[in-house]
Amino acid sequence: MDLTHEVRFSLPVAMPPAAARAFVRDVPRSLRKADFLTDLQVLEGDPRVVVATLPVNAALFGQRELPFRSVLRDTPHGATLSAVEIDPDGPGWAEVDGEAVVRPDGDGSTVDYAFRVTIRLRVPAADKWGTQALLKMIAFTARTVLQDIMSRFPLAVRRAADEVAPVPRGAWREAELDARQNWTRGRTWREAELDAWDNLTRLGT
Repeated sequence: MDLTHEVRFSLPVAMPPAAARAFVRDVPRSLRKADFLTDLQVLEGDPRVVVATLPVNAALFGQRELPFRSVLRDTPHGATLSAVEIDPDGPGWAEVDGEAVVRPDGDGSTVDYAFRVTIRLRVPAADKWGTQALLKMIAFTARTVLQDIMSRFPLAVRRAADEVAPVPRGAWREAELDARQNWTRGRTWREAELDAWDNLTRLGT
């Protein structure tokens, strides 16, 4: 079973273009707040390879650790990730592709990110009606989990960038208050947190 989801976002940062390019090329630093990835590391060589595990936890099929490998290459304006096909033992694996493009923006920069993640799950053959129904439920659940994981990329990168070039405290405070107000209005914390991200992007750095 293969499921794919993509996310694109633009991140204003208080860094000159050279510093922003160095930030996106340093994957352990730019994704250090991505708590939905485990065992993240870069294998040095030519080319460099990003290795990590994507934990997918869903009630219908439990916790699954999906490893992935992606080739990391510098580009004139940032960096790219290109998925490496693997076939490990276990319940499945993931493929992660991405690109970060840095462009000058006033006194700082804006980084345009694009990520594409495919998870490949090993599931029983759908040779019976009951199995087919179960697989549809698994597909729906896994797709929801994958979408949630992908929705967390922007804020994770924002927080990592803030450690390098902090966002003004007032901007973070205003965005956080908006999130908490939305949370108390019955929205999930994930939805409220994403609203905080949107507000912060509008406020800029």
